[in-house]
Amino acid sequence: MSLIENALSDEHCEFRERAAAFAEDVVEPEADRIERTDEFPREVIEAAGDRGLLGILLPEAYGGEGSDFLSYCLAVERIAQASGAVAETIQGHTFAALPIANFGTAAQKEEYLESMASGDTVGAMLLTEPDAGSSPTELSTVAETDEDGYSLSGEKAFGTNAGIADVHLVVARKRPAPEDGHGVSVFLTPEADEQEGFTFDRTEFMGMKGHVTGDSTLENVFVDESSLLGEIGQGFRIAMGTIDMARTGLGAIGTGIATAAFEEAVDYAGDREQGGQPVGGYQAVQVLIADMDARLDAARHLVYNSATAIANGNGSTRQSSKAKYVASDAAEFVTRNAIQVHGGKGYRTDLPLERYYRDAKILSIIGGTTEIQKTTAASEVLDL
Repeated sequence: MSLIENALSDEHCEFRERAAAFAEDVVEPEADRIERTDEFPREVIEAAGDRGLLGILLPEAYGGEGSDFLSYCLAVERIAQASGAVAETIQGHTFAALPIANFGTAAQKEEYLESMASGDTVGAMLLTEPDAGSSPTELSTVAETDEDGYSLSGEKAFGTNAGIADVHLVVARKRPAPEDGHGVSVFLTPEADEQEGFTFDRTEFMGMKGHVTGDSTLENVFVDESSLLGEIGQGFRIAMGTIDMARTGLGAIGTGIATAAFEEAVDYAGDREQGGQPVGGYQAVQVLIADMDARLDAARHLVYNSATAIANGNGSTRQSSKAKYVASDAAEFVTRNAIQVHGGKGYRTDLPLERYYRDAKILSIIGGTTEIQKTTAASEVLDL
């Protein structure tokens, strides 16, 4: 038994098995359709809610499972083996629900959490901006004090589930700003179709088909006072409060995609004969398989190590940054070389290998690029 398996509790194993059943019964039969149509897989997400996979980290009092972050990573990794897009959609939804659970009023929790755990309500976090990236201190989106509420104006880029979400967590700078701070705050904003002045332009990407994101524009979008999440000026804390979790979660998605590609490569190398022997009998292929195996194992250990530390209350940015960039690099390496093992057949679109390859690429960019993760980890090591 491996160190990882030995460390898992019965609860952890139960969530992994639940995710495996969901992936096999629901996601795998729909993966090709999602890829082909590029449509948001709402029915699949609702099915994840029915199986308790959207509320793993949410309180039981609001329909969640009340489990820990390692359970979440085990589940999302297994789902990513079947579809990176579905896993990333769940990731974006989860990290929109958690701030409500952590900072919401009793009324906000009552209104949103149970329906988010069930999948009836989909969430999105709108933080990133075209000229500010994901830095809350450089945001240009503003929330002007209005009669009985706030008027939101600005532009947001990316944001998983943006536009199709039923509730958007919009990070904006309150104006006039409070005397003691920058006023960055978070506001709960309904779906774009229900809000005058809220428009959304979906962006197409090379991979993660079915994962919806794009550019959101808010022009004097009114929200009432009850929409404020937490307090004025808490926006940085709210937006960045789950960043280590989100990065580790992206690492789990990377290991899931890489696992799917690796298993395809191993099966093919053992079954496909060339020159009178299996392809896997050639030393060049064996070297690729060994490197893929080692990198995948290393990535998984870093992801689980970070997830366990977070679950125990002692996670760190250094651990999560390492987990994300190593897993992202492993996902690219494994998916690319799984195609190489298959030769010309691997380049065909009737096999999932090219989907794995395209899906893996985004992981080295979102949530902070690989280069940012490396400088962040190094800064902590050097105490800079």
